[in-house]
Amino acid sequence: MMNYINILIVRIYIMASTRNKNTPGDYALEKHSINKQFDERMYIHQSQGQAKQINLPGNGLLTGRFAARDLAKNGCDIESYLFGIGSTNLENPLVPVKPELNTIKSINVMEKTPMIMPKPFSMEPNQRPMYLN
Repeated sequence: MMNYINILIVRIYIMASTRNKNTPGDYALEKHSINKQFDERMYIHQSQGQAKQINLPGNGLLTGRFAARDLAKNGCDIESYLFGIGSTNLENPLVPVKPELNTIKSINVMEKTPMIMPKPFSMEPNQRPMYLN
């Protein structure tokens, strides 16, 4: 009977440790996975993040998304002023907002050919027959 209990305990112990959950390699793998996910989510230039280069659309481009931080340094203050947030605050009246706009260059995909304008149209008096002159 005693021999049976020892074998049973050994088998339970062996069966309980067959998973790789608590090994140093598995721990390092989990830690690496968590750190990689954190780095990808916190990357500032991800798909929903901030653009590396901001340009206004020129010839051959359509307008993309512009965030408030791209157009002005104090975009939140400008937006709050335009929506009237804090306009009825009698305790601390708002000071007028001075926009600090960013200078954004325009980018062109193609060169535009210059337009050639004809001479202004003028009716000459001797071009119509007889009585219509």
